[in-house]
Amino acid sequence: MKKKFVVILALFIFAIFISGCINILPTQEDDSITPGKGRLKIYLADSSEKYKANDSEIYLKVNITIYKIEVHLAGEDEEDEGEWIELELNNGEKIFDLIDLKNEGLSVLLSEVELPPGKYTQIRLFVKDASVDIEEGDSGVPVEIPSADQTGIKLIHPSEIIEGETTELTIDFDAEKSIIKTGNGTYKLMPVIKITSTIVINTTENDNENE
Repeated sequence: MKKKFVVILALFIFAIFISGCINILPTQEDDSITPGKGRLKIYLADSSEKYKANDSEIYLKVNITIYKIEVHLAGEDEEDEGEWIELELNNGEKIFDLIDLKNEGLSVLLSEVELPPGKYTQIRLFVKDASVDIEEGDSGVPVEIPSADQTGIKLIHPSEIIEGETTELTIDFDAEKSIIKTGNGTYKLMPVIKITSTIVINTTENDNENE
């Protein structure tokens, strides 16, 4: 009887252990794309080299607040002007330190959305509340953003959204070259930006088709 009890107890403990193991196993993320749609991912980075010209000041921080992104879907013909589509931001309105992105070699995901397939010609990046920290100087110095908080920073970069595939765009923002010190000692944001793009084939769907 005692031996039977020990066996039952051992099986009970083993069952709890297995249950615990199953609970902590990672689940595979569903990477499927809705039929008739393609995926767009937009990242923010600063991959520029250190820049210092004419004994310009060294910026310890360049903070910008991104609160909206739009992309322009081209029309089907010359008479069709197409449409602007507002994208959902990954973490909502957020402050980014571009110098930190540069120093750490990071890129952050701004938005990941599904869109109708087609040609997209432009991006509008809406920025507000920019500031800089200056080495051996003041912190949180305001930076003027000429009209960009109302009309957005317009970036011309034709790209294509393909059904069932993912297009990745990186907004590479050269922070140091984008901050201009004026003659009266104030600072302005004059964006120096390049965009790189990659199309990622959805291997999961292709594998299923080949089976």
